[in-house]
Order: sequence, then C-alpha cells, then structure tokens
Amino acid sequence: ESVVLSAHYDHLGKGWPVANAGNKGKLHPGADDNASGVAVMLELARTLGKSMAPDRTVVFAAFTAEEAGLLGAKYYLNNEKTYPANKIIGNLNIDTVGRLDENKLLVLSANSAREWKFIFMGASYVTGVQTEMPTHDISSSDQLAFIAAGIPAVQFFAGASPDYHKPGDTADKIDYKGLVKVAAIVREGLEYLGSRPVPMTFQGQAKPATGTSAPGAANKPAGGRRVSTGIMPDFAYSGEGMAVGAVSDDSPAAQAGLAKGDIVTAIDGKPVKDLRSYSDLLKQYAPGDRIAVSYQRNGESYSGKITLASR
Repeated sequence: ESVVLSAHYDHLGKGWPVANAGNKGKLHPGADDNASGVAVMLELARTLGKSMAPDRTVVFAAFTAEEAGLLGAKYYLNNEKTYPANKIIGNLNIDTVGRLDENKLLVLSANSAREWKFIFMGASYVTGVQTEMPTHDISSSDQLAFIAAGIPAVQFFAGASPDYHKPGDTADKIDYKGLVKVAAIVREGLEYLGSRPVPMTFQGQAKPATGTSAPGAANKPAGGRRVSTGIMPDFAYSGEGMAVGAVSDDSPAAQAGLAKGDIVTAIDGKPVKDLRSYSDLLKQYAPGDRIAVSYQRNGESYSGKITLASR
C-alpha cells in the first residue's frame, strides 16, 4: 500500500492553456500556484527521508499538466504499476499555499473520507496551526483525480489572491513562515496515514477512468467555465450565497464595484446558493456577455452589470 503526497509543478508559462485578458504572452511565474506547494513537498521529502519509518510506502509525486485538466495525476493513476491506484490509502495534495499570513489553512475535499476532519483537528491541536474544512464541494486540484478513482484525498490551500493566474504571482509575495506552518500540518497527516492500520472510509463519488494518458487529451475539464469575473471566492464561507474573497484589479467585477466581503446572491435573477451554483451559472455564458449581479454588502442589497472576460 502507499500514501501519495503530491503537488503540481506546471503553471501557465506565457499564457497556456489559459490566460486572463491582456496577459497572453506575458510570463506567469506561478510562485504561489504552485511553486509554494512543490517547495513544501520537497522539504518534507528532504527531512522525512532521513527519519520517517512508515509501515507503508510514501510516494512523493510532482505532477505536471494540472492546469490542462489534471492530466499528470490521471496518468499516474492510470499507469502506475509498482504502487497502483487500488493500493493507495490516501492522497495529500498541496496546491497554492504561499499566502497563508494569519488565515486558517483550508483543507479542501475533506468530505471524501469520514476520518479527514478528525485527522486535521488532531493535527491542529498538536501543531497549533489552525485549519478549516469547508463543507461545500470545490472543483480545485489534483486530489479530484484521486477521488474520482475512489481514493480519499484532500488539498491544502491557503486561499486565492488577486494574482491568481496572473503575471503578478511572484516570489516576493510569498509568506515563507506560512509555508512552515503548512509543512507542519501536512507532516502530521502524512505520518498518520503512513502507519494507519486500516483504510479510511471513502465518502467521495468514484467515477469511471477517462483515459487521459495521451498528452493534450484535454485542455480543460469537460463542461468547464469559459468566462471570468475577476472574483476569487472566500472558500471558507459556508453561508447562503457566494462570498467574495478578493477581486483582481481592473477586472470586470472591480469595474462593477464589487469588493472583498460582498456576498453574491444572484446572476441575471437566478439565485446563487453557494460557490458551486455560482460556478455552474457562469458556465452558461461566453466572453463578452453582460450579466446582472446581485450582491449584499454590510446587510444592504446592491446590483451591478459585469461584462465577462475570457477565463
């Protein structure tokens, strides 16, 4: 059996496979997304390789082509023979952990196994690093490929920033002390899974393999969004609507007056119940479409018009 600790090392280069309007051809450094995760993974491999003696194999996996549809992770699951998918007890995936600051570390997809919340409640107690496990489903990173294969998996995430998928995602903005906190939490989870005597209770939704082993099999997940508002959601928010965690400068949402802390409640009169419904509604539109967004700020209701950009 194995435990897989993963982080994706690809980013957008000069704007492939996606780039925000006006940024195609510009270098996207990807310091937070996801050099931060790769740095934590490499440091854990360096330190634990000298001291850890787990009961099952620990695989440190750096995946590419996450930005193009989780292709590297899918290839591993479809093709790995020595440590095959049906012998993986769990996946700990580190993606975009470079701007933690004083925020709680988010553990996404923790609903994929009943035990995850107890594991990281314990890890927070031992390390003193606060974690939060959002209850809503979030389409995010390589852990989704593991969940689709019937494997409990989580993503460690420090939260989105206005530089998400932009040339401004540079190393000078990284919270390096925060990376140490992330590493402490991941280490606790990794050491636990390395010696846990029995499998976890999988609660995700396994899906048939899609056979994406060929390079370029998919540039984006099927049925994905084609548009962007410039809003980065507050992934820790669990109330009604979709909370705004950040707004990119000069984005459609910024031009419409939306700001951090606003709660989006409807798009073109259709209710936004949560982050998933917000994302699903945007899938119906194309770049250049103009939509009406209803939102709340400090208990007051507002509305604005947004011209959607390409994603």
